[in-house]
Amino acid sequence: MDNPYRGVFEQHVIDAAFLWMQRSVAVYQPHYSSEALAQLEQRIDRHLTGLLLQPELAWEVCEGALAFEEGGEIFVAAMVAFTSGDKEKIERAMRTGFANTGTFKGLVSALGWLPEEKRRLWVQKGLASNELDDNLLAIATCGIIAHDPGESLLRLLKRGERHPEHPLFTRCLRLIGELKRVDLTAVANKAATIDNTDIRFWGIWSSILLGEHDYVLAMELYILQTNPWQQKAIRLAFRVLPSDVADAWIDRLLHHPDQQRYGVKAIAANACPHLVQDLIATMKDKEQACVAGEAFSLLTGIDLKQQQLTRYPPQHDDERDDIDSGIEFEDAKLPWPDADKIAALCNSVLLILKMAIAISWVRPSIQHT
Repeated sequence: MDNPYRGVFEQHVIDAAFLWMQRSVAVYQPHYSSEALAQLEQRIDRHLTGLLLQPELAWEVCEGALAFEEGGEIFVAAMVAFTSGDKEKIERAMRTGFANTGTFKGLVSALGWLPEEKRRLWVQKGLASNELDDNLLAIATCGIIAHDPGESLLRLLKRGERHPEHPLFTRCLRLIGELKRVDLTAVANKAATIDNTDIRFWGIWSSILLGEHDYVLAMELYILQTNPWQQKAIRLAFRVLPSDVADAWIDRLLHHPDQQRYGVKAIAANACPHLVQDLIATMKDKEQACVAGEAFSLLTGIDLKQQQLTRYPPQHDDERDDIDSGIEFEDAKLPWPDADKIAALCNSVLLILKMAIAISWVRPSIQHT
């Protein structure tokens, strides 16, 4: 006989997985305050608490969801498995967690979500393991909880270097920058010159974070062409690029039909107030509207909803049918900017500034007379 509460548990899994996906995007969106993120995490915790009321039924539902091989479902299943302490369940969740980059992110997030004592045990075990996958999981968890593994990082860097086909080496390189391990600057600098594009990216990325800003020009390849690291490259590089180079790269992105979205993100990362008018013009593009509004908020600090500078999103439109589903999800919680209202506001601000400048020039002459 089916458990009468199965439907409730299935809903817990669906909702917790979706909220986790929402949180993974929200941490990069400017309209999410720390309080809003905390509320989102509380909602996830409530669903997890509900699942643990009947652990066996919860696992049965989670195990079925593992077939989707999605990060949110892996996060929920791994939380149930780790909390249960059942070796078989943990192995099942971890095996699926290594299916792809999305599932791995969910698995790492679950370890980071555990109470500190349990999390520390998993990290220590993974760092000492002879398995590359265990090492990778431990190093990735160190990254999200900002834990310095000490000498283990150098040891695993050397081990990863002997197995360049495995992502352990690149994840260790990334951790060098995340933890500001200046003692390993030479390792990052060396990696920044390697032919392997993945290794080279993380070498450059960590070198920049360690203060080696001359390496930023080597980010050109990763910024101006579509690749898995493009967004990360933009978020970092445009904060340290010389202004003339930044303007030139932004111009190239904005005028490339497939790179406009990244051009908008680059404007926000570089804090380019002189390109506000370009952002406003982009808000009229249905595909770029939300990300342009997000960039405007990052540049100006203006909350579009609070200042009533939004409009209703368009109803179903054939022109939006071809938009990538990942972009739609990323923009789902972003407000739709009203380009006309924002343009009027900016014009008003400019007028006030011009008047203030004029008055500042007139006042000294009046005092002199």
